[in-house]
Amino acid sequence: MNTTKKLLVFVLATFVATKAQAQNNTVYFPYFELINTNKDADLQYSTSKLLKSYIENNHNYAVLLPERIGQAYFEDENRELALQNAKGISARYYMDGEIHNLQGVFIISLGLYETATGERVWHDMVKGTLEEDLDPLLSRLGRSFLTTKTAKTDIEIDEVTEYDSRGIDLKQIKVNHFIGLTIGGKYLFGEETLSGIGLAYTYDASTFLFSMNFDYYPSSSLLRNGAYDGRELSNGSFSLGAMFPLSRQRSTVFLDGSFEYGFMTAKRDPKFSEIEDSTQGGIGLYLGGGYLINRNSTVNLRIFGGVSVPFYTLENKNFPGFKFGIITSFAR
Repeated sequence: MNTTKKLLVFVLATFVATKAQAQNNTVYFPYFELINTNKDADLQYSTSKLLKSYIENNHNYAVLLPERIGQAYFEDENRELALQNAKGISARYYMDGEIHNLQGVFIISLGLYETATGERVWHDMVKGTLEEDLDPLLSRLGRSFLTTKTAKTDIEIDEVTEYDSRGIDLKQIKVNHFIGLTIGGKYLFGEETLSGIGLAYTYDASTFLFSMNFDYYPSSSLLRNGAYDGRELSNGSFSLGAMFPLSRQRSTVFLDGSFEYGFMTAKRDPKFSEIEDSTQGGIGLYLGGGYLINRNSTVNLRIFGGVSVPFYTLENKNFPGFKFGIITSFAR
C-alpha cells in the first residue's frame, strides 16, 4: 500500500512539475500591429505565424496566438489587455510586436514582458526595404529571441536583405565571386619552411565554396641536419578545390580539399655538389581547413592550414608539406 501511495505521489509531482515547466515556457503573442502600411489581415496573420514558428524552432518556448487572428485585421492590444490575456492562459511572458513602414523601410520591433511583473525583459529591432525581406527578418528575430544576440548582426548567408546590402556597418553584398591574395608558407617535412605568395579565386555557392589557387614558394637555402649543403628548393602549384563551411554564419570554421598540379625544383651550388639542377612536376592532393571571417562582406579573410602531398618525386624523394597562410579576398 505504501508503495502504491509513493507511486501516486511521484506521478502527481511529475505532472505538476511538467505543467509548471510548460507554463514557464509559454509566451502569449496577440499579433503584429501593422503601422503606416496596408491593414491586411493576411499579412498580419502570416507574419505572426512565421514568428511563432521561428521562435519555437530555435528555442524551447511555446508561442500562443489568439484564435481570432486571421479572420480580420485587429488593432494592437494595449499592454493592460495583453497582460490580462497572458495571465488568463498562465503564460510566463507576453510579447508586443509592430511592423512599421517608414519611407519604404520596414521596421520590425519586438518586446517581451514578464507576465508576473509587467517588466520588459527583452527587446530587438530589425529593418528591411522590401516585403520579400520580411521572412529573413523574422527568421533572424526568431533566433535572437531572449538571447544576447541581435537580429541586426546575427545574419546567415542566405538572409542578406537589400537593406543590409546598403548598410554601412555590415557592407553586405549579394555577389559570390572573390579574388584574393595569399601570404603564407610551406613546411616541407624533414626540411625547412619556404615562404610564399599566391592568387586565389573563390566562388561562393552557398553550401560549398569552390576555389582556384596558384601558390609559389621561391627558392630558399635549406639546411640538412643543421648544415648548409648548397641545395635550394622552390615549389609552386595550381589547385582546384572546394571548401565546406560548418555553419551558415558570417564567420565560420571550414574544411578544405583540392587537387593540385605542382612542380618542385632543386638547384645545386657547384662548390658543394656536382649534381645538376632538376625539376619535376605532377599531381597531388591537399586536405585541410581553417576559419573564414566576414563571408558575405565585400572583403573577407580566410585563415587556412593543411597537408599537401605530391604524388611525384624529385631526385627519388617525395616532398610532402604543411601549407598555411592567410587569404584576403575582395568581391569582384
